[in-house]
Amino acid sequence: MRVTIKPFQQVELNPAKQVLQATPYEVGLILQARPPVCKRQVCIVCRAQETVSPPGRQFNPLLMGAVEALFRFPPFFNAAAKNARRMIVKRAEALGLDWEGAMRGMQAQDWEARLKAVTNPAVTYPDYYTQPFHAYGKGNLCWEAALEVTMAAKSVHAAVMDPAGREMDPEGDAKLRASYSARLLQCLSDLGVDPGNIRTITDLGCATGLSTLELMRAFPSADRVTGVDLSPHLIAVGRYEQELRQLHAQPVPTFCIHAANGGVPEGALTLLHGAAERTPLPAGSQDLVSLCLVCHELPQGATRNIMREAFRVLRPGGVMAVMEMNPQSATFQRIFGNPFAYTAFKSTEPWLQEYITLDMPGALRDAGFAAVVTREATPRHKTVVALKHGW
Repeated sequence: MRVTIKPFQQVELNPAKQVLQATPYEVGLILQARPPVCKRQVCIVCRAQETVSPPGRQFNPLLMGAVEALFRFPPFFNAAAKNARRMIVKRAEALGLDWEGAMRGMQAQDWEARLKAVTNPAVTYPDYYTQPFHAYGKGNLCWEAALEVTMAAKSVHAAVMDPAGREMDPEGDAKLRASYSARLLQCLSDLGVDPGNIRTITDLGCATGLSTLELMRAFPSADRVTGVDLSPHLIAVGRYEQELRQLHAQPVPTFCIHAANGGVPEGALTLLHGAAERTPLPAGSQDLVSLCLVCHELPQGATRNIMREAFRVLRPGGVMAVMEMNPQSATFQRIFGNPFAYTAFKSTEPWLQEYITLDMPGALRDAGFAAVVTREATPRHKTVVALKHGW
Protein backbone atom coordinates (compact mmCIF):
# COMPACT_ATOMS: atom_id res chain seq x y z
CA MET A 1 0.00 0.00 0.00
CA ARG A 2 1.41 3.40 -0.97
CA VAL A 3 0.29 6.49 0.89
CA THR A 4 1.18 9.90 -0.46
CA ILE A 5 1.30 12.65 2.11
CA LYS A 6 -0.39 15.64 0.46
CA PRO A 7 0.33 19.12 1.82
CA PHE A 8 -2.91 20.46 3.21
CA GLN A 9 -1.72 22.37 6.24
CA GLN A 10 1.50 23.88 7.49
CA VAL A 11 2.52 22.99 10.99
CA GLU A 12 4.93 24.96 13.14
CA LEU A 13 7.47 22.61 14.70
CA ASN A 14 6.74 23.65 18.26
CA PRO A 15 6.32 21.01 20.97
CA ALA A 16 3.81 23.16 22.80
CA LYS A 17 1.41 23.04 19.86
CA GLN A 18 -0.58 20.25 18.29
CA VAL A 19 1.73 19.11 15.54
CA LEU A 20 -0.36 16.64 13.63
CA GLN A 21 -3.55 17.93 12.03
CA ALA A 22 -5.06 14.84 10.48
CA THR A 23 -8.01 12.58 11.04
CA PRO A 24 -7.50 8.83 11.03
CA TYR A 25 -8.60 8.83 7.40
CA GLU A 26 -6.75 11.95 6.23
CA VAL A 27 -3.02 11.70 6.22
CA GLY A 28 -1.51 14.78 4.66
CA LEU A 29 1.20 16.89 6.19
CA ILE A 30 3.82 19.39 5.39
CA LEU A 31 6.25 20.17 8.16
CA GLN A 32 7.78 23.60 8.23
CA ALA A 33 10.96 23.68 10.30
CA ARG A 34 12.92 26.86 10.97
CA PRO A 35 16.61 26.19 11.66
CA PRO A 36 18.69 29.15 12.81
CA VAL A 37 20.09 30.05 9.38
CA CYS A 38 17.65 28.75 6.85
CA LYS A 39 14.09 27.79 6.04
CA ARG A 40 13.11 24.51 4.59
CA GLN A 41 9.97 22.58 3.96
CA VAL A 42 9.87 18.85 4.17
CA CYS A 43 7.22 16.98 2.25
CA ILE A 44 6.90 13.43 3.48
CA VAL A 45 5.95 10.42 1.39
CA CYS A 46 5.70 7.15 3.25
CA ARG A 47 4.65 3.59 2.80
CA ALA A 48 2.11 2.47 5.36
CA GLN A 49 2.65 -1.05 6.58
CA GLU A 50 -0.26 -3.45 6.27
CA THR A 51 -0.79 -4.38 9.89
CA VAL A 52 -1.81 -7.74 11.21
CA SER A 53 -3.98 -7.30 14.28
CA PRO A 54 -5.77 -9.86 16.43
CA PRO A 55 -9.42 -10.44 15.60
CA GLY A 56 -11.69 -7.59 16.62
CA ARG A 57 -10.64 -3.99 16.55
CA GLN A 58 -8.21 -3.01 13.82
CA PHE A 59 -5.45 -0.40 13.68
CA ASN A 60 -5.22 2.35 11.11
CA PRO A 61 -2.21 1.80 8.82
CA LEU A 62 -2.54 5.27 7.29
CA LEU A 63 -2.21 7.07 10.60
CA MET A 64 0.60 4.81 11.77
CA GLY A 65 2.49 5.13 8.51
CA ALA A 66 2.32 8.91 8.62
CA VAL A 67 3.48 9.11 12.22
CA GLU A 68 6.31 6.65 11.56
CA ALA A 69 7.49 8.91 8.74
CA LEU A 70 7.29 12.00 10.92
CA PHE A 71 9.49 10.48 13.59
CA ARG A 72 12.22 9.79 11.06
CA PHE A 73 12.52 13.59 10.78
CA PRO A 74 14.94 14.53 13.64
CA PRO A 75 13.57 18.02 14.46
CA PHE A 76 10.07 16.56 14.84
CA PHE A 77 11.30 13.71 17.05
CA ASN A 78 13.39 16.02 19.24
CA ALA A 79 10.52 18.45 19.73
CA ALA A 80 7.97 15.73 20.51
CA ALA A 81 10.30 13.88 22.89
CA LYS A 82 11.17 17.08 24.76
CA ASN A 83 7.50 17.89 25.18
CA ALA A 84 6.71 14.35 26.36
CA ARG A 85 9.37 14.49 29.07
CA ARG A 86 8.14 17.90 30.22
CA MET A 87 4.63 16.50 30.60
CA ILE A 88 5.92 13.52 32.62
CA VAL A 89 7.69 15.85 35.04
CA LYS A 90 4.66 18.13 35.25
CA ARG A 91 2.36 15.24 36.11
CA ALA A 92 4.76 13.98 38.78
CA GLU A 93 4.79 17.38 40.42
CA ALA A 94 0.98 17.55 40.25
CA LEU A 95 0.93 14.23 42.14
CA GLY A 96 2.96 15.83 44.90
CA LEU A 97 6.22 14.13 43.96
CA ASP A 98 9.38 16.17 44.49
CA TRP A 99 11.05 15.41 41.16
CA GLU A 100 13.81 18.01 41.43
CA GLY A 101 14.52 17.15 45.06
CA ALA A 102 14.78 13.46 44.25
CA MET A 103 17.18 14.17 41.39
CA ARG A 104 19.40 16.35 43.59
CA GLY A 105 19.65 13.57 46.16
CA MET A 106 20.50 10.97 43.53
CA GLN A 107 23.13 13.10 41.81
CA ALA A 108 25.21 13.31 44.99
CA GLN A 109 26.37 9.70 44.53
CA ASP A 110 29.61 8.57 42.88
CA TRP A 111 27.79 6.99 39.97
CA GLU A 112 30.84 6.27 37.85
CA ALA A 113 32.28 4.04 40.58
CA ARG A 114 28.95 2.27 40.90
CA LEU A 115 28.79 1.84 37.13
CA LYS A 116 32.23 0.25 37.03
CA ALA A 117 31.25 -2.17 39.78
CA VAL A 118 28.28 -3.59 37.90
CA THR A 119 29.26 -3.39 34.22
CA ASN A 120 29.90 -6.63 32.38
CA PRO A 121 32.47 -5.69 29.70
CA ALA A 122 31.50 -8.68 27.57
CA VAL A 123 28.04 -7.25 26.93
CA THR A 124 27.40 -5.79 23.47
CA TYR A 125 24.49 -3.55 22.59
CA PRO A 126 22.18 -4.33 19.65
CA ASP A 127 21.29 -1.51 17.29
CA TYR A 128 17.71 -1.30 18.54
CA TYR A 129 18.97 -0.45 22.04
CA THR A 130 21.25 2.41 21.04
CA GLN A 131 18.47 4.50 19.52
CA PRO A 132 16.78 7.39 21.34
CA PHE A 133 13.71 6.39 23.32
CA HIS A 134 11.76 7.39 26.41
CA ALA A 135 12.65 10.99 25.51
CA TYR A 136 16.37 10.37 26.10
CA GLY A 137 18.86 10.76 23.27
CA LYS A 138 20.92 7.79 24.49
CA GLY A 139 17.93 5.71 25.56
CA ASN A 140 18.64 3.79 28.76
CA LEU A 141 22.41 4.09 28.37
CA CYS A 142 22.64 7.34 30.31
CA TRP A 143 22.37 8.56 33.88
CA GLU A 144 19.41 10.81 33.22
CA ALA A 145 17.25 7.85 32.20
CA ALA A 146 18.44 5.67 35.06
CA LEU A 147 18.08 8.30 37.77
CA GLU A 148 14.60 9.32 36.66
CA VAL A 149 13.09 5.89 35.99
CA THR A 150 11.40 5.39 39.37
CA MET A 151 9.84 8.85 39.43
CA ALA A 152 8.87 8.55 35.77
CA ALA A 153 7.14 5.21 36.43
CA LYS A 154 5.04 6.80 39.18
CA SER A 155 4.08 9.64 36.85
CA VAL A 156 3.34 7.61 33.73
CA HIS A 157 1.36 4.94 35.60
CA ALA A 158 -0.65 7.30 37.80
CA ALA A 159 -3.85 6.82 35.78
CA VAL A 160 -3.57 3.18 34.71
CA MET A 161 -6.25 1.85 37.05
CA ASP A 162 -8.89 4.34 35.85
CA PRO A 163 -10.59 3.19 32.60
CA ALA A 164 -11.11 6.82 31.59
CA GLY A 165 -7.50 7.71 32.39
CA ARG A 166 -8.48 10.79 34.38
CA GLU A 167 -8.02 9.84 38.03
CA MET A 168 -4.39 10.34 39.05
CA ASP A 169 -3.13 8.07 41.83
CA PRO A 170 0.42 8.37 43.24
CA GLU A 171 0.22 4.63 43.95
CA GLY A 172 -0.73 3.75 40.38
CA ASP A 173 2.63 2.18 39.58
CA ALA A 174 2.58 -0.01 42.68
CA LYS A 175 -1.00 -1.07 41.93
CA LEU A 176 -0.05 -1.89 38.34
CA ARG A 177 2.75 -4.21 39.46
CA ALA A 178 0.56 -5.79 42.13
CA SER A 179 -2.15 -6.43 39.55
CA TYR A 180 0.42 -8.24 37.41
CA SER A 181 1.28 -10.53 40.32
CA ALA A 182 -2.39 -11.22 41.01
CA ARG A 183 -3.19 -12.06 37.38
CA LEU A 184 -0.04 -14.13 37.08
CA LEU A 185 -1.14 -16.28 40.00
CA GLN A 186 -4.57 -16.69 38.40
CA CYS A 187 -2.96 -17.73 35.11
CA LEU A 188 -0.84 -20.31 36.92
CA SER A 189 -4.05 -21.74 38.33
CA ASP A 190 -5.55 -21.81 34.83
CA LEU A 191 -2.53 -23.82 33.65
CA GLY A 192 -2.53 -26.15 36.64
CA VAL A 193 0.81 -24.88 37.96
CA ASP A 194 1.35 -24.80 41.73
CA PRO A 195 2.94 -21.43 42.67
CA GLY A 196 4.65 -23.20 45.55
CA ASN A 197 6.80 -24.97 42.96
CA ILE A 198 8.18 -21.64 41.68
CA ARG A 199 11.60 -21.57 43.34
CA THR A 200 13.82 -19.84 40.76
CA ILE A 201 12.67 -16.70 38.93
CA THR A 202 14.27 -14.48 36.30
CA ASP A 203 12.99 -10.99 35.49
CA LEU A 204 14.20 -9.95 32.02
CA GLY A 205 14.44 -6.23 31.32
CA CYS A 206 14.25 -5.55 35.06
CA ALA A 207 15.44 -1.90 34.89
CA THR A 208 16.15 -0.84 38.50
CA GLY A 209 14.43 -3.90 39.94
CA LEU A 210 10.95 -2.62 40.79
CA SER A 211 9.32 -5.53 38.95
CA THR A 212 11.91 -7.93 40.37
CA LEU A 213 11.06 -6.99 43.93
CA GLU A 214 7.37 -7.43 43.20
CA LEU A 215 8.03 -10.97 41.98
CA MET A 216 9.91 -11.66 45.19
CA ARG A 217 6.90 -10.55 47.19
CA ALA A 218 4.47 -12.52 45.02
CA PHE A 219 6.44 -15.77 45.37
CA PRO A 220 7.72 -15.94 48.97
CA SER A 221 8.74 -19.57 48.47
CA ALA A 222 11.32 -18.60 45.82
CA ASP A 223 14.93 -19.39 46.65
CA ARG A 224 16.36 -16.97 44.14
CA VAL A 225 15.11 -14.12 41.96
CA THR A 226 17.40 -12.77 39.25
CA GLY A 227 16.94 -9.50 37.37
CA VAL A 228 18.64 -8.97 34.01
CA ASP A 229 18.93 -5.63 32.22
CA LEU A 230 20.98 -4.38 29.29
CA SER A 231 21.65 -0.99 30.91
CA PRO A 232 24.44 -0.95 33.52
CA HIS A 233 23.20 2.49 34.53
CA LEU A 234 19.83 1.02 35.52
CA ILE A 235 21.51 -1.84 37.37
CA ALA A 236 23.70 0.62 39.31
CA VAL A 237 20.69 2.71 40.31
CA GLY A 238 18.79 -0.45 41.23
CA ARG A 239 21.49 -1.40 43.71
CA TYR A 240 21.49 2.08 45.22
CA GLU A 241 17.69 2.11 45.63
CA GLN A 242 17.82 -1.31 47.25
CA GLU A 243 20.44 -0.03 49.69
CA LEU A 244 18.11 2.82 50.60
CA ARG A 245 15.25 0.40 51.25
CA GLN A 246 17.49 -1.68 53.49
CA LEU A 247 18.68 1.44 55.31
CA HIS A 248 15.09 2.34 56.13
CA ALA A 249 14.43 -1.24 57.29
CA GLN A 250 11.74 -1.94 54.73
CA PRO A 251 10.74 -5.62 54.47
CA VAL A 252 12.69 -6.48 51.33
CA PRO A 253 14.82 -9.52 50.53
CA THR A 254 18.60 -9.64 50.73
CA PHE A 255 20.16 -7.94 47.73
CA CYS A 256 23.23 -9.08 45.84
CA ILE A 257 24.82 -7.48 42.84
CA HIS A 258 26.56 -9.31 40.02
CA ALA A 259 30.29 -8.64 39.71
CA ALA A 260 31.49 -8.20 36.15
CA ASN A 261 34.34 -10.70 36.56
CA GLY A 262 32.48 -13.28 38.60
CA GLY A 263 29.49 -15.54 38.52
CA VAL A 264 26.03 -15.17 39.99
CA PRO A 265 26.57 -14.53 43.72
CA GLU A 266 24.78 -16.29 46.52
CA GLY A 267 21.71 -14.61 47.92
CA ALA A 268 18.02 -14.32 47.32
CA LEU A 269 17.95 -11.44 44.84
CA THR A 270 20.54 -10.74 42.15
CA LEU A 271 20.75 -8.09 39.44
CA LEU A 272 22.73 -8.92 36.30
CA HIS A 273 23.99 -6.60 33.58
CA GLY A 274 23.29 -8.51 30.39
CA ALA A 275 21.13 -8.99 27.33
CA ALA A 276 17.79 -10.74 27.73
CA GLU A 277 18.42 -12.52 24.42
CA ARG A 278 21.64 -14.10 25.75
CA THR A 279 21.59 -14.61 29.50
CA PRO A 280 24.35 -16.44 31.40
CA LEU A 281 21.75 -18.69 33.01
CA PRO A 282 22.07 -22.46 32.51
CA ALA A 283 19.52 -24.26 30.37
CA GLY A 284 16.57 -25.67 32.31
CA SER A 285 17.43 -23.74 35.48
CA GLN A 286 14.38 -21.49 36.00
CA ASP A 287 10.78 -22.07 37.06
CA LEU A 288 9.48 -18.66 35.97
CA VAL A 289 10.75 -16.09 33.48
CA SER A 290 9.02 -12.71 33.56
CA LEU A 291 8.99 -9.91 30.99
CA CYS A 292 7.30 -6.87 32.54
CA LEU A 293 6.63 -3.82 30.32
CA VAL A 294 9.50 -4.68 27.98
CA CYS A 295 8.05 -5.97 24.69
CA HIS A 296 6.73 -2.57 23.59
CA GLU A 297 10.33 -1.32 23.73
CA LEU A 298 11.57 -3.96 21.29
CA PRO A 299 11.43 -4.77 17.59
CA GLN A 300 9.59 -8.02 16.98
CA GLY A 301 12.78 -9.92 16.18
CA ALA A 302 14.25 -9.11 19.58
CA THR A 303 11.02 -10.10 21.35
CA ARG A 304 11.03 -13.46 19.60
CA ASN A 305 14.70 -14.03 20.47
CA ILE A 306 13.97 -13.30 24.13
CA MET A 307 11.06 -15.73 24.12
CA ARG A 308 13.35 -18.43 22.73
CA GLU A 309 15.94 -17.65 25.41
CA ALA A 310 13.24 -17.87 28.09
CA PHE A 311 12.21 -21.26 26.74
CA ARG A 312 15.85 -22.41 26.89
CA VAL A 313 16.43 -21.44 30.53
CA LEU A 314 13.07 -22.74 31.80
CA ARG A 315 12.72 -26.17 33.31
CA PRO A 316 10.10 -28.49 31.81
CA GLY A 317 6.86 -27.34 33.40
CA GLY A 318 8.17 -23.81 33.85
CA VAL A 319 6.30 -20.74 32.67
CA MET A 320 7.01 -17.48 30.91
CA ALA A 321 4.91 -14.50 32.00
CA VAL A 322 4.50 -11.23 30.12
CA MET A 323 2.82 -8.08 31.39
CA GLU A 324 2.26 -5.49 28.70
CA MET A 325 -0.05 -2.83 27.37
CA ASN A 326 -3.12 -4.29 25.72
CA PRO A 327 -3.52 -2.84 22.20
CA GLN A 328 -7.07 -4.22 22.05
CA SER A 329 -8.22 -2.37 25.17
CA ALA A 330 -10.67 0.50 24.79
CA THR A 331 -8.09 2.88 26.27
CA PHE A 332 -5.45 2.15 23.67
CA GLN A 333 -7.96 2.01 20.86
CA ARG A 334 -8.81 5.63 21.68
CA ILE A 335 -5.12 6.51 21.55
CA PHE A 336 -4.52 4.69 18.28
CA GLY A 337 -7.48 6.43 16.68
CA ASN A 338 -6.45 9.92 17.77
CA PRO A 339 -3.59 11.55 15.82
CA PHE A 340 -2.60 13.83 18.71
CA ALA A 341 -2.60 11.09 21.36
CA TYR A 342 -0.83 8.57 19.13
CA THR A 343 1.85 11.10 18.19
CA ALA A 344 2.49 11.95 21.85
CA PHE A 345 2.70 8.25 22.75
CA LYS A 346 4.94 7.43 19.81
CA SER A 347 7.36 10.21 20.78
CA THR A 348 8.78 8.07 23.62
CA GLU A 349 8.31 4.60 22.08
CA PRO A 350 10.16 4.09 18.77
CA TRP A 351 9.17 0.41 18.52
CA LEU A 352 5.49 0.91 19.32
CA GLN A 353 4.21 -0.17 15.91
CA GLU A 354 6.32 -3.33 16.06
CA TYR A 355 4.69 -4.22 19.36
CA ILE A 356 1.07 -3.50 18.57
CA THR A 357 1.25 -5.62 15.41
CA LEU A 358 2.87 -8.56 17.23
CA ASP A 359 0.84 -11.76 17.61
CA MET A 360 2.08 -12.52 21.11
CA PRO A 361 0.41 -15.92 21.65
CA GLY A 362 1.64 -16.97 18.21
CA ALA A 363 5.17 -15.78 18.97
CA LEU A 364 5.18 -17.75 22.24
CA ARG A 365 4.05 -20.89 20.47
CA ASP A 366 6.71 -20.35 17.81
CA ALA A 367 9.28 -20.25 20.62
CA GLY A 368 8.16 -23.72 21.75
CA PHE A 369 5.59 -22.99 24.44
CA ALA A 370 2.44 -25.08 24.56
CA ALA A 371 -0.57 -23.64 26.39
CA VAL A 372 -0.94 -19.84 26.48
CA VAL A 373 -3.47 -17.99 28.66
CA THR A 374 -4.26 -14.26 28.84
CA ARG A 375 -5.97 -12.16 31.51
CA GLU A 376 -6.64 -8.45 31.80
CA ALA A 377 -4.31 -6.84 34.36
CA THR A 378 -5.60 -3.25 34.26
CA PRO A 379 -7.99 -1.40 31.93
CA ARG A 380 -5.03 -0.97 29.57
CA HIS A 381 -2.67 -3.88 30.34
CA LYS A 382 -2.73 -7.64 29.97
CA THR A 383 -0.92 -10.60 31.49
CA VAL A 384 0.06 -13.46 29.20
CA VAL A 385 1.46 -16.71 30.60
CA ALA A 386 2.85 -19.61 28.54
CA LEU A 387 3.70 -23.13 29.72
CA LYS A 388 6.71 -25.23 28.78
CA HIS A 389 5.45 -28.79 28.91
CA GLY A 390 7.12 -31.33 31.14
CA TRP A 391 5.92 -31.58 34.77
